[in-house]
Amino acid sequence: MTELTAKYRMVFGNSMGQEVLADILSMTHFGGMLNADNPQQIGEYNVGMAIMAKMGVFSRETKRDVIKALSVISPKEEVK
Repeated sequence: MTELTAKYRMVFGNSMGQEVLADILSMTHFGGMLNADNPQQIGEYNVGMAIMAKMGVFSRETKRDVIKALSVISPKEEVK
């Protein structure tokens, strides 16, 4: 793990950081459908993915771990 990855994990690894990260990912369309004709939306999404990558979450080595973690999440009704 690089020093920068460790810093990202330190910032977003506690409950307050996770709350902030959830807000950032919400603003960057994480988990939503993207409009391929909207370059701004795609750019915003890429910022969220870059943060996750810098945390070491998304890499070739973690792909199976991410899939396993996501597959056990139970669907929830969206709060409006």
